[in-house]
Amino acid sequence: MSSMSPTPHARPGRRASVHFALTSHGFGHMTRALALARALAERRSDLELIVSTEIPEERIARELSGIRFRYRKTGYEPGAAQRSCFETDIDATRAAYRRFFESYDERLREEVRFLEETRPIAVVADIPALPIRAAAETSLPAIGVSNFTWDWILEPMVDGTDDAWIVERLASDYRSGTIYYRLPLGASTAPFPRLEAAPLVGRRARLPRERTREILDLSDRPTRPVALVCPGGWSAEGWGRIRVEDPGEFAFILVGDLPIDVDAPAIRLPHRLPEGVTFPDLVAASDVVLTKPGYGIASECILNRTPCAGIERRGFREAPDLVLGLRAAGPSSEITLDDFFAGRWRESLEQAIEDATPWAPVPDDGAGELAASIARILELD
Repeated sequence: MSSMSPTPHARPGRRASVHFALTSHGFGHMTRALALARALAERRSDLELIVSTEIPEERIARELSGIRFRYRKTGYEPGAAQRSCFETDIDATRAAYRRFFESYDERLREEVRFLEETRPIAVVADIPALPIRAAAETSLPAIGVSNFTWDWILEPMVDGTDDAWIVERLASDYRSGTIYYRLPLGASTAPFPRLEAAPLVGRRARLPRERTREILDLSDRPTRPVALVCPGGWSAEGWGRIRVEDPGEFAFILVGDLPIDVDAPAIRLPHRLPEGVTFPDLVAASDVVLTKPGYGIASECILNRTPCAGIERRGFREAPDLVLGLRAAGPSSEITLDDFFAGRWRESLEQAIEDATPWAPVPDDGAGELAASIARILELD
């Protein structure tokens, strides 16, 4: 990745801080952005991180363990309203953005005041548009990092309607930014004045596969393939019960409070992971993951070399790109929403494991590579 050379901002004698403005819609945004934040902080020991988001501080602290940061609870864009973790609600999304822009000017003034008071050397956004505009208003570098921008997500929802102006308002804010680092598994375009391809950024397992299986009491079942089932979030509100009547030889790890009955060995993790176990540890300890494809889980499957059976997502514009990315990166399969809710899982799970697609090469440290490029831009080294 090449670098830019704006006016230096990290002057000697001044304690530098970087403001991370994070969307609250999807933990994949959080995990990759905080992996980048950690990598930046590890390059420069006196760097202070400021994290603005509605994601609970406890989750931020867990990802940034051992790293100094300031937390600010604030929300940005409405994101895509959902009927469920598998389906968007287009009318509700459009209505939410109309309400958002009614208070936009006040929100922007508050964000500008915050930047003027805290005086960071840059804003890194994943990927709310308003903080990009606020950075431009205060003459700060504004760096976008994502696999999509919200104008791209909303475009098909408002095209041909009276709400088409929403996309232009968001795009205008993005155009005021400095540079956009385009992560894999998403859109190839963005309104920023400059785009650069970024490496895959995600989380790898910390524990050896067998150690995680030992903690989960799976080590005595070496011949059974293990399927990690994590459809999305920890709740299945509004679902009916799912009966998996033909699980084959699979054992299951069910993550979340899921109304799933399965005639096979199953470990349920409804609210909290075992002490010392991270979610990527679960991915790496499994033989296949059954999930809705989002950037976070897709990147973790790729980085930990675990096949993915992707559940159909309706109305999510990024879903086809994620599916294509998974197909290109390694073994995978798809399962329809109807088959998922009917418990017809076995065929898709077996297809993912048996898929002969070779694993594509991935960077050893995508977050570190991206942090090095941003450090050059900000002249932090």
